[in-house]
Amino acid sequence: MSYDPRTISFTAEIFYPPIQLRADLVQGVHNTLFRQPALGYQSFQIAPDAVHLTNLPQTPGQVSSLSFQADRMVFREEFRATTIEDFATRVVNIAGIAFSALSIPVSIAQQFCVRSLIAPKHVRDGREFLAKYLLARGDALAGFGRPIQSLGLRFTFPPTEQDRALHHVRVESWPQDARSLWLEVTSTYPGAISAAQLPSVADLLYATYGFLTGPVADYLAGHDQP
Repeated sequence: MSYDPRTISFTAEIFYPPIQLRADLVQGVHNTLFRQPALGYQSFQIAPDAVHLTNLPQTPGQVSSLSFQADRMVFREEFRATTIEDFATRVVNIAGIAFSALSIPVSIAQQFCVRSLIAPKHVRDGREFLAKYLLARGDALAGFGRPIQSLGLRFTFPPTEQDRALHHVRVESWPQDARSLWLEVTSTYPGAISAAQLPSVADLLYATYGFLTGPVADYLAGHDQP
């Protein structure tokens, strides 16, 4: 059984050795990106903890931002028409521009988070699927004496010889749509990637997405039976 996940959020954190963050150099990055509409951000803001580049939301809940901190860049695209290919292009190209402008020689670690929605095939309520199909303890929840508003599971998968990433997985009901399940995979990749090798971070993003659409979706599908 296969699902057609609807991805609602991408996050990427590109870590580097701590630097003295200069707002003027980040402003130069912002100016460079502004000349490239596909990559640019509309707003530039200096905050105590970071320098933030953002695009104005077109609908409630939308986020499109890039934050520069002393030890990392954080990309967020939420509830926008962003494909994984779009996000990979954004992260790779902007990271290359920023590393050059800020004289950052290497990324010391990378972390990606992908959030998607799927609809179980054989029930019309994600809470029922989690309670009866995954936990197999649906009746036991009656002991609380009140209905369940939300329900979820968490998993942590440590690195192996074949996969050096640490994967955190969440599977939860989604309050905005009782029919859907909300899936989240956060994968952390240790190890240095030089500025010249930054295009390879796209492979790590795709691996994170593949863990969600592969092992996580397969696990759910194995329990999604009539």
